[in-house]
Amino acid sequence: MVDSNFYVENPSNSPMHYGNKPLVGVIDFPEKLPLKRPYNYFEAQSMYNELTQDMLVKEQHANPERVKKGVPKIIKIALSTLIATPFILMGVKGVKKIITRFRH
Repeated sequence: MVDSNFYVENPSNSPMHYGNKPLVGVIDFPEKLPLKRPYNYFEAQSMYNELTQDMLVKEQHANPERVKKGVPKIIKIALSTLIATPFILMGVKGVKKIITRFRH
């Protein structure tokens, strides 16, 4: 069993254990219930169109047309093929020979 020296009383649990009930007010019911009305097809379609239009406008403001920066893709492909061609044709040893010629 746990000694009483280690027991700490939590004040938030005191109403639960000692019978002090929290005060509750009187619940008032509403005078009338809300009217349940199904959407008309045309109303729902117009609401959907408005939401779609709002979404498109916000998307255009969030991502304005960007100016592409950097090297075009065709130039990247051409350079990579020019660099890779000697490796493919002559192998690694042939490329090493070419590199040593240019270094000395």
